[in-house]
Amino acid sequence: MSRWKQFLTTDDGPTLVEYALLLGLIVLVSVTTLGGVGAGMHSIYVIISGALP
Repeated sequence: MSRWKQFLTTDDGPTLVEYALLLGLIVLVSVTTLGGVGAGMHSIYVIISGALP
């Protein structure tokens, strides 16, 4: 029974969940930002390649 008390009183579980949610949010923002930057860079390269002979 002491293992259950120890499991219920420790706060490692919620901390792990918070870190997982934070990591997920960081990944989501990174992928979204890099997708936008990639599309912008593609447009710039298309303009440059069209201007070259």
